[in-house]
Amino acid sequence: MSAGNLESSDDFAFLTEGGVTDVQTASGAKVAVPRDGTSPVEAEVLFAFDPPVDAERRLETVQLARNPLMEAASPLLRLLADMPATMASQEEIRALRLLLAREVDHFQTLCERANLHWTHMAAVRYCLCTALDEAANRTRWGGGGAWARNSLLIAFEGENDGGEKVFLLIGRMAADPQTYIDVLEILYRILGLGFEGRYSVIEDGRRHLEQVRHRLAALVAGARDAVPVELSPRWKPAEAGRLRALRGVPPWSLAAVAAVIVFGLFAWYKYQLLTAGSALNARIHSIPRGSVQAPARLRLSILLKDEVTRGLVSVDEDERRSLVIFKGDSMFASGKNEVRADMYPTLEKVAKEVARVGGQVVVTGHTDSLPIRSRDFASNEQLSEKRAAFVAKILESGGTPANRIAVHGRGDAQPVASNGTAEGRSRNRRVEVMVTQ
Repeated sequence: MSAGNLESSDDFAFLTEGGVTDVQTASGAKVAVPRDGTSPVEAEVLFAFDPPVDAERRLETVQLARNPLMEAASPLLRLLADMPATMASQEEIRALRLLLAREVDHFQTLCERANLHWTHMAAVRYCLCTALDEAANRTRWGGGGAWARNSLLIAFEGENDGGEKVFLLIGRMAADPQTYIDVLEILYRILGLGFEGRYSVIEDGRRHLEQVRHRLAALVAGARDAVPVELSPRWKPAEAGRLRALRGVPPWSLAAVAAVIVFGLFAWYKYQLLTAGSALNARIHSIPRGSVQAPARLRLSILLKDEVTRGLVSVDEDERRSLVIFKGDSMFASGKNEVRADMYPTLEKVAKEVARVGGQVVVTGHTDSLPIRSRDFASNEQLSEKRAAFVAKILESGGTPANRIAVHGRGDAQPVASNGTAEGRSRNRRVEVMVTQ
């Protein structure tokens, strides 16, 4: 974990400051925490989830384990399994984030001291940060972008697309399972604890995710499980003398008795089935006929109600089409075509809902009339097209097929307000997503 990544996040800035102090929790226990003004509430959360453990004993346990990586990552796996559904205050959320960052740091240190392969450690760290971020984002206290703005993956890796890359890592390492079997076993555990990544937003994602899990299970079982010495623990025949009384009964008589019993059961169940079927038919015919109404069409104005209320997007909709408008100033930096990090959760939510609605999608970028001064883009039209293409890529990753997405860059050709004022130019800088059914 680099200091540069940590210093870019206010919530993790304490990790780069030297010194610790003892804070007394509400239960009376003393916990060593960074000297950053940690409150007793935060110290209580740290102590509850991460009681003190002797570092040398933990290192020895890691070195003796069959899968040292698994042993080193076990506290993070437990935290992934026990991610709290509710948090009482922002102090507790900050304390939990502090704990997770510290445990990731401990995991890296343990792997280095145990002389574990650096690439194996880095792959596990990347996947654990991604899974922990996803688990936090699913909660009420971490959803809506609150956790995503200071996620572990951004802090440790400087990235925010782990849901896609985790499965790329799985594919690459599965091609050489003997080398990466310890990492693959941890990834199998992570999937078993509910991580879905990109498969949470694509059609039939649950089935694809199960296929990945079954493949990992087969790889791990093939490398870990030995064939039993005895194929059958009960291979010896029965001892003589058992069931001696039945040996004098002719086999045909036993078969006849069995046939009578089977026929009697068949006749009884057949009678019960006919009786129940007659009653069911009578009930069905007694149901009055009614008209069948077609299900209501999904509307983006309803699906994106929260984003519209917060002013992140606007939606113009009629019976045939829906128009989602992103404000360019809040979505892109001036003269850039990459979406701001704080707008990613909103854009991913829009991509998911557009995929649910279906239909043909046209993404159009617009700018104001001021000439662009950039070496990267020759004109406003080129800038607007690149911005539209970036948004289209997010829509495709959200589940909309590429063959149903069209991209256009209009530059300043289609203003919605006057370019003579700053307010008008701000309204003209926008990206529109048109969905037609």
